Amino acid sequence: MEGTPPDPTPGEPPVEPSAPPVESSLPADSFAAPEAGQPAAEVDDQPAVAAAPPGPPPKKQINPVLELALILLAAVGLWWAGGNWFVKPYRIPSASMEPTLRSGDRVLVSRFIYRFHDPRRGDVIVFHPPGTGDTAVRGAKTEASVYYIKRIIGLPGETVEGMKGHVEICSAPQVGCHVLKEPYLAQGTMTDFAPVRVPQGQYFMMGDNRAVSDDSRYWGTLPRANIIGEAFATYWPLDRLRTL
Repeated sequence: MEGTPPDPTPGEPPVEPSAPPVESSLPADSFAAPEAGQPAAEVDDQPAVAAAPPGPPPKKQINPVLELALILLAAVGLWWAGGNWFVKPYRIPSASMEPTLRSGDRVLVSRFIYRFHDPRRGDVIVFHPPGTGDTAVRGAKTEASVYYIKRIIGLPGETVEGMKGHVEICSAPQVGCHVLKEPYLAQGTMTDFAPVRVPQGQYFMMGDNRAVSDDSRYWGTLPRANIIGEAFATYWPLDRLRTL
């Protein structure tokens, strides 16, 4: 760091300017001749070259071991942040979402998307069902430890019913009803169940493979707080690489 020059050394007098030179009586274009036996002084007719300015001080080199440790720490931090805040992979364990997802498929789940908008009908989501331990239980106030992946069928405030093999969505019981179009189902899939009123802040979930899916028909509606994120793509096996 630059600062003021140091004080003179204690006890050492400061340097004083020298006395002015005695003027010579010789003409301005003459010079003193050398004394006898002394060689004549050589005259350097080369122009003076200014000294180069000092370069910047050399940078300190970081310890290679410390540098590697910092890189690894940053990589682990990014991996952790990506897996816990942004996108996380999951493996499909069963056939409950066929034909959309097969057992053994790997999907990518966005964990932040619902910070920007509410869950939508038709979204395929990963969540913890209401329950205890690893079992989904109707009416449970806690969430089970297991992960389920299903499709959102009914939204908060709606009445959902399976009738004549199709799902009907009503704005109120027997009011404003329409048949839900479900092009993702296998041909010939039949869906029948009693009317369910979806509470505010909750969703009615079903698997695409209705015959084997353990879903809201059995354990009730899903609180929004139990949702982990939306599955948006399959990445394995490679021949099934696609968006959902």
